Amino acid sequence: MAANDVRIKDSYVPVPTREFQVAASATLIYPGEPVKLSAAGAVDVIKLADNEPVIGTTTQVIGIAATTSTNTAAAAGKVKVYIPIPGVIYECAATTKANIDTQAELDALANDCVLFDLTSTTFTVDENAGHASTSGIQIVGGDPAKGVIYFTIRPAATFGATA
Repeated sequence: MAANDVRIKDSYVPVPTREFQVAASATLIYPGEPVKLSAAGAVDVIKLADNEPVIGTTTQVIGIAATTSTNTAAAAGKVKVYIPIPGVIYECAATTKANIDTQAELDALANDCVLFDLTSTTFTVDENAGHASTSGIQIVGGDPAKGVIYFTIRPAATFGATA
């Protein structure tokens, strides 16, 4: 996996971090990877899967990892996570950079709610998916020259599954 897939672009408020447990033998979490609770009410976190976060289905989104997790095969560890609060804008590569290589194409995606793509070892913002009211990240801009999308994490994604 790669570090710094997701970065904080802008923040109008201080971004708090909090330390969470990572289970022994869980996949390492690297800075810049989005994380969620491993299960509803769990004490440990894992990284998001492909095509998440889905509001009402995905467990509670905790935020974006700020550090590398310290877990090993034999011992639980910790990871510091940036807590997703209103006023924080994140930056991440688009899944298909050719879809946002002009300002007009990027502008057409404004306010679309989409998901992360993790079909390789790198998280990207899947602008290909199109808007869905249950998608947990919202596009708020980007940079066509760099092939990146700016987004927020929708508050409802931090509530967890509703079932």
